[in-house]
Amino acid sequence: MHNFMSLNFFTAYAELFIFALLVTFLICTLVFKETYKNFLYNSVLVVIFLLGLFLIRDSFFSTSIENAFNGMYTSDPLTKFLKGVICIFFSLSQYYCKKFLEIRKIPGPEFLLISTFALLGQLLMMSSNSLLIIYLGIELLSLSLISLVALNRDNSDSIEAAIKFFVLAALASGFLLYGISMVYGATGSFDLNGISDQILSDGANKVIVIFGLVFIICGLAFKLGLVPFHMWIPDIYQGASLPMTMVIGSTPKLAAIMLGYRVLFEGFASLLDDWQNMFLIMAILSLGLGNLVAVVQTSFKRLMGYSGIANVGFLAAAISSVQYGGENETLFSLDALTAFFAYGVIYLLSFVGAFGCLLLLADNDKISSDLISNLKYVMKANPVVGWCLVLFMLSMAGIPPTIGFYAKFFVLEVLISSEQIIIAVFAVLMSAVGAYYYLKVIKVLLFDGYSLADQTKQISLGASNNIFILINASSVIILGFFPYIIFNNINFLIGTSFFS
Repeated sequence: MHNFMSLNFFTAYAELFIFALLVTFLICTLVFKETYKNFLYNSVLVVIFLLGLFLIRDSFFSTSIENAFNGMYTSDPLTKFLKGVICIFFSLSQYYCKKFLEIRKIPGPEFLLISTFALLGQLLMMSSNSLLIIYLGIELLSLSLISLVALNRDNSDSIEAAIKFFVLAALASGFLLYGISMVYGATGSFDLNGISDQILSDGANKVIVIFGLVFIICGLAFKLGLVPFHMWIPDIYQGASLPMTMVIGSTPKLAAIMLGYRVLFEGFASLLDDWQNMFLIMAILSLGLGNLVAVVQTSFKRLMGYSGIANVGFLAAAISSVQYGGENETLFSLDALTAFFAYGVIYLLSFVGAFGCLLLLADNDKISSDLISNLKYVMKANPVVGWCLVLFMLSMAGIPPTIGFYAKFFVLEVLISSEQIIIAVFAVLMSAVGAYYYLKVIKVLLFDGYSLADQTKQISLGASNNIFILINASSVIILGFFPYIIFNNINFLIGTSFFS
């Protein structure tokens, strides 16, 4: 019989803290007057930012692996680190959104409240050790994001995007639930470790497990935006307002990366031969379609959507490069996992910064109109933001000396070391195509704007906004000169979490 303390309740301190913060914020917005809403908004962001710093610190000083809730929840150093990164970038992205929300008269407290529910779902997904808790976290995230897209009720495009998102998310949830039911029927367990044990001991019908795993991977591929489950990304990105697009395309990707590791490597590691080829095919399709279709886009948000598909293709390629050994023994490649997780963190850094630049210039209707051609006004409006956006584009293109170059280089290195030469060559070719549309944005920023008249309205950001965007942009260059700061630390955390 289990008592309350045996559940190891406080292992999930991050989720409990976020939930308590949500309840407190909700009550305070109802009790306090309108004049205090801005203070409450900033206070929540500061608290979540500090929680992120604490989680990162805890990941290096507390290297033990703990389980809670009868094994349904697990906490390890890498998960704490990634949760900390998500909390920091969540607070930064919400700060960038403030100005846009005020100008467009989108209710800020409601936006933050729903976004924080999505954050709670992400944290829950990352520590889930049971298929039921995984589904709970995914649904909490999905429903929050759908509500977020529909929050801008006066915009017909946002309402249309929310309906599309709801229908496609329901379809993905159906795939996921069907796969979970098949795996449970074959193994008699929802626990990832229990499923792994059943497969290794031949206590499960392998054919049914593989069929169930295919449906589960389809659900996960939808969340990551891998081809052919990508169809929601460009439409939702374009239909949603800028703040909603940034929330959807940023931290949930990193949470899905951690979730993908848990499901694939902890639950179905012995079936690596069966699912690795699926990710190899999805990597090729995502790299090809994402980069080629992005070339012809005129919408910045759609371009970033297809760019995201291409970048997730690199993640799938990293998964497909994992080494394995003899029968019933999987030997994970530490370098491949390092490339997998580091790529997600680096992509998040550039994606949040790029959208943050546009959100900070929300005073200019043309800049926030979503047309790439209108980015020519950025340099005239604020040169600091313009040059920061140039750096983020260079990083996403993988051009040295930005950290984005090392993210792509490390994935290519592990592909070559695992003798997947063909996909490595294909990834290089598609990266060259990708560099074209990123450089097209840079060309609009740097050259098209000089033909404008000087009367273009200049936008002053204020000291705090300048500091945040400069720190965000300079980190792309600083980490480019010292890439070991990210790669060595993630390598160490993977070692203590999964190889100890």
